[in-house]
Amino acid sequence: MKRLDKIRKALNALGSSTLFALVFVLSNHNAYSQTVIAPEETSKVVSSLKASQWQQLESGLQVIRAMTEEGVVMTAFKVSPDSFAFSIALQDDVSGSRVKQIGEQEGAVVATNAGFFAITSSSVLYSIGYLRLNGEVLSKGWPSSGGVVSFKPEGLELSPTHKGLPAGDFDVIQSKPMLIEPGGLWAMGSNSGSPKPRTILCKLGDGNIVLSTITRSGLTLYEAGWVMRSKEDGGFFGCDAALAFDGGRSTQVWFSGDEKYSSSGLSPVHNFFVVRNKEN
Repeated sequence: MKRLDKIRKALNALGSSTLFALVFVLSNHNAYSQTVIAPEETSKVVSSLKASQWQQLESGLQVIRAMTEEGVVMTAFKVSPDSFAFSIALQDDVSGSRVKQIGEQEGAVVATNAGFFAITSSSVLYSIGYLRLNGEVLSKGWPSSGGVVSFKPEGLELSPTHKGLPAGDFDVIQSKPMLIEPGGLWAMGSNSGSPKPRTILCKLGDGNIVLSTITRSGLTLYEAGWVMRSKEDGGFFGCDAALAFDGGRSTQVWFSGDEKYSSSGLSPVHNFFVVRNKEN
């Protein structure tokens, strides 16, 4: 009781106006974190994207490409799950593969690098992060960080790891960080780290998928993630959820059509995100 009396006296001492301000700040902390001004480099990329236009490649597949004066190049494919299927493919060689090789081998329309990996002393690549393919768990992954992509029969799903690893017969791959959690919730803390090439998977509210790469001079994860936010927040794509795949030297994309939308990357990788036409 004495402790409660002390708390009451302390609150009374604050005064009603101060107490109201404190409650307002605390109750609106999350809303504030959702509306901070976009980073400068993000704004430059967004301006370039707004000056560009989505190009129709085929039914259910569009592409947009933008470049800033600072040398940041962003290529994004918008893919309809009604026309295309998604899957994970593994390296064709123990020392890793390139995205063009895997894309052609898998009969893909679009393919990028996917989850993280490491290399043994004998130059063998192996996955890092939870990876389950064809019912077999190939790596256990992180207990709480990042997010997972679930290749469910009813469609692709992105979810944060802290919600739990999905159980079922479908394939699952984990990566990090989660840039936007389902519902469009901004999940990044601060703009730390250095600019690098990035590969990002995004699910829109309408169910369409945006698969994008940021190449050449690159962006920080925070800057890249912000591009995936809504236009009202200073972003461009309006992702309901977005997850960063492995970036840096691993970032690579292959498109079966125009070569200008492809980028070979700087190193072979262990696994790939593959987009196939459902007719194949």
